[in-house]
Amino acid sequence: MATETRAAAAPTLIGSVRRALRLLEAAAAHPDGAPAKQLAREAGIPLPTAYHLLRTLTHEGYLRREKGVFVLGGAVGRLAVGGAGCGALRDCLTV
Repeated sequence: MATETRAAAAPTLIGSVRRALRLLEAAAAHPDGAPAKQLAREAGIPLPTAYHLLRTLTHEGYLRREKGVFVLGGAVGRLAVGGAGCGALRDCLTV
C-alpha cells in the first residue's frame, strides 16, 4: 500500500522532455532569437545537453536557427492553434 501511495504522489516524469520544454520556454522569451549558450544558461541545462536538444527541436520544426540564434519554429504555432495546418509560425499566429 505504501508503494501505491508513493507512486500516486510522485508521477514518473521524463527528464529530457522537461529540459526540452524549458529550452522552448527560454526561446519563446526572445522573439529575435538567442544563441544556444544563452538558452542553456536560462534553462539551467548543461551546454552539451542543450545542443542535442536544440538540434532535435530544430529537426522537428519547433525551433529554427537563423544567423546563429534559435527562434520558435512553425510546429510551435501549430500546437498553439491545435494543428490547424499552418505552414509557418507567423501564419498560425494570425489564425
